[in-house]
Amino acid sequence: MRIAIIADIHGNFIACEAVMRDIRSQAPDLIVAAGDLALRGPHPAESMDLVFSECRHVLIGNTDAYLADRYIRGAYQEQSHWKTELLQWTRERLGPERLKKIAELPFSLSLSPYPGQSVFICHANPKNLEDSLEPTLNESSLRHYLEGIRARVIVFGHLHFPYRRRVGSSLLIDVGSTGLQRDGDWRASYGLVTFTPTSRKVQIRRVKYPVRQATQALTGRSVPGARMLAQKLLEARYQKHPDFLQAARRFLGIAPNRLQEPHRAFQSFPAKPPSQEPQNANPPPACPHPLKRP
Repeated sequence: MRIAIIADIHGNFIACEAVMRDIRSQAPDLIVAAGDLALRGPHPAESMDLVFSECRHVLIGNTDAYLADRYIRGAYQEQSHWKTELLQWTRERLGPERLKKIAELPFSLSLSPYPGQSVFICHANPKNLEDSLEPTLNESSLRHYLEGIRARVIVFGHLHFPYRRRVGSSLLIDVGSTGLQRDGDWRASYGLVTFTPTSRKVQIRRVKYPVRQATQALTGRSVPGARMLAQKLLEARYQKHPDFLQAARRFLGIAPNRLQEPHRAFQSFPAKPPSQEPQNANPPPACPHPLKRP
């Protein structure tokens, strides 16, 4: 059984189309979307429609919860912030029917392809939609989030930084982001897990797409915060990027002195002067309780 898992599309329809083409070439048995479908991109409705047409299972992410007004965090609840305008802009383009559909999305999915082969899929972690499972977390912190989960494979997104890590008998897989990568590589990513009765194989696949078209769509469709969003799309990294990269490579058995920067096609977005436009994105704030796992 082959399962393709995408996450964090964020309204980037151009990237999502490219990923879906690559997924079809791999012929999985099913596709799962692990949340964050629409917010922050120029084509929220088109992205959501594509996801629902191609994916057998669709899960909720934190920004989906914001759109559906299940709860709101951070700058999205500040009246004078551009993110509040972006939230409203996205809701208007999705319309009531899609917003209702988002509000009803489940938190997680558990599958057992074969006896002894189980997979748990969620957006951020098995407990809530906000806390990122960063590759730099110690094992004790990770085990807190994994309490009660018996699956041999745990798949998630949210961090936009793909990596694999083993904790006890479980294999953790961050599939990265389809629409807004943060590991220094602007290419879209998704996960492909192949199960047999006695084994499993994990791939993090990278897909090129015309990222300039995506940034042009942000400005062309007058998306609130378009220049900032385009900059983040092209930067594709966190301030913590070196630490994340070193930790992720270490789990793959690559020595730190062999670390290489990921593939990068663009270095900057020619918009405002650097002093007026931040060059790095901060990771999502920790939040202990929003929308807990049932």
